[in-house]
Amino acid sequence: MSNFFKIDEFYKCAISCAIENDPRGIDIVNRELDYVNKEYNSISSDKELFDRDRLFNPYSDSRILNIAEDKEIKKIFCGIDMQTPELLLADRLNERGANIDLVITHHPNGYAYAKFYEVISMQADKNAINGVAINVSESLTNKRLAEVERSVSSSNHHRDVMTASLLNINYMCMHTLADNCVETFLTNEIRKLNPYRVSDIVDFLNTLEEYKLSAKGGNPVKLFNGSLKNRAGKVVVDMTGGACFDLAFISALANSGVSTLVVMHLKDNFIDECRKYNINVVVAGHMSSDSLGLNLLFKYIKEKSNKSFDIIPASGYIFVDR
Repeated sequence: MSNFFKIDEFYKCAISCAIENDPRGIDIVNRELDYVNKEYNSISSDKELFDRDRLFNPYSDSRILNIAEDKEIKKIFCGIDMQTPELLLADRLNERGANIDLVITHHPNGYAYAKFYEVISMQADKNAINGVAINVSESLTNKRLAEVERSVSSSNHHRDVMTASLLNINYMCMHTLADNCVETFLTNEIRKLNPYRVSDIVDFLNTLEEYKLSAKGGNPVKLFNGSLKNRAGKVVVDMTGGACFDLAFISALANSGVSTLVVMHLKDNFIDECRKYNINVVVAGHMSSDSLGLNLLFKYIKEKSNKSFDIIPASGYIFVDR
């Protein structure tokens, strides 16, 4: 047996790790997959239009985007936004002997960007777990999903995928796959910490290498609302689910007893709403949190498979060998 992945094997192992770290729990994920399989089996015609990856991959924003050569994956060129400039850089590095076998972008591209809004449906169950009534959570989630669907419909979705094809580069994206890992990891660690004050959460985040390196680069963990001296109370980590939740979730979470939010980033109107409901807002950082998610995912893939690969980081990705 080879010590290295083929692309499809790597992809399916990454999906398996993401499912194991899905904050909704494996039972809910399996129910969703069962629903998709029933949907597929009920189709009597035009089955070729159905995205068959959905039968085993519940995350529409994570896909293999181009297979130029189905070879063993020994070296991965990975970054947060690996688009046409980074694909050209990969080609140039290969000319200089880098031997890159696969380019991975964290943020979705191609088909995975065109359909990434579907992942927002996760937020209904996520927020129900955090105490929001499922009917309210589902209604707000569907509203947000429709907004994002409209916002991305006019984008040039396949620009970078076409670049990868022209350059004969293997190309994929892992968005929610990594975001699941960082949200579940931080949720579990903060739960074990049982923070008394908001400062306890910030101090914990600052022990993680990705956040330390981000701070050295001028972008530390920040408090956007509240005080470090405030009691932490009920803490919710929100870092997966495709895009930011609907604004009305702030009041819904407040009514469910949430005192502190730990997020990657948050817009001003959301912060204003948190002020209205006295919710502490800890902004861990976007690139640093995405990097932590990727580093955890790569760790889990290696542990699950006993296979190896090397990483060349780029495009804002803070690589830490966990």
